[in-house]
Amino acid sequence: MRERVGRNGPWLRGGALLAILLIWGLLLAGCQNVRSPQVVKIGLIAPFEGPSRPLGYDVLNAVKLRINQWNESDAQPKIELVALNDDSDPALAALLPAQLAQDPDIRLILGPPQGRTAAAAQAPLARTGIPTILLAPVKGAVSVTILPYAGIEQDYRRALQLPAGEVPAAWEPPVTQPVLWLGDPLTLAEVYATQPEMIVAAGPVAEEEAVQSWVPGLSRHLPWAAPVPGRLPQDFPTAYQALTGKAPSHAASLAYAATDLALNLMASSPDYRPDASHLHSAPLPPVTIIHQ
Repeated sequence: MRERVGRNGPWLRGGALLAILLIWGLLLAGCQNVRSPQVVKIGLIAPFEGPSRPLGYDVLNAVKLRINQWNESDAQPKIELVALNDDSDPALAALLPAQLAQDPDIRLILGPPQGRTAAAAQAPLARTGIPTILLAPVKGAVSVTILPYAGIEQDYRRALQLPAGEVPAAWEPPVTQPVLWLGDPLTLAEVYATQPEMIVAAGPVAEEEAVQSWVPGLSRHLPWAAPVPGRLPQDFPTAYQALTGKAPSHAASLAYAATDLALNLMASSPDYRPDASHLHSAPLPPVTIIHQ
């Protein structure tokens, strides 16, 4: 039987073909829209072994908590964490920035959270060119790519009302005169236990669990200050305690706030790479007296 083609036959066939092409195009577009999102990385340097292991895990857990919240939301990009152990060793901390820089997906670095290792890592961090949010007090920023999020010497001097020049800040032993101690926990504990008059005040290192185990009660007797983020979510303490089984320390709170800042800086930057002006436009948490 010969096919009968009415007046609308060719139009119908052409319309069907057009419809198929349109559907195919929509399917391709849909595939592009649901493809896996780009994943970029944040680096972290902190102590995960030795006496300062509790500090390292306070920081690590806070960072992971905020990253997990971000990844579980609709926010982009998705984030992976690369955490390296500095063992509270300044020499090791100085080597780790170059290791992180070998990974082209790392867009920002957090840490170290101790003054002595942060001071040792500053110049190597600057050489990487990767934006960095420091989690410990330092003398001053040495590069436009480094944000001293935990404050600098003058912030602690101002908070603790220490006159300039009379009580110098110190990060390294030996301690030969009364100082504002911003360095490692072991030196703080040793000097305070034997010559308490040589430690006039301290930074956030006074809160470390290691210090409390070596010199019980030190943080209740020595004046000390720490950066205190002012805009943490109300559910942060509950979420942190559910994750770790304990209340967040000042170091954990700072790490959570720094991670939140890092995520938002990355999300609003081309290729998720914050530049120096973007980095330094961020507000810093005020250094506040915790015990007078």
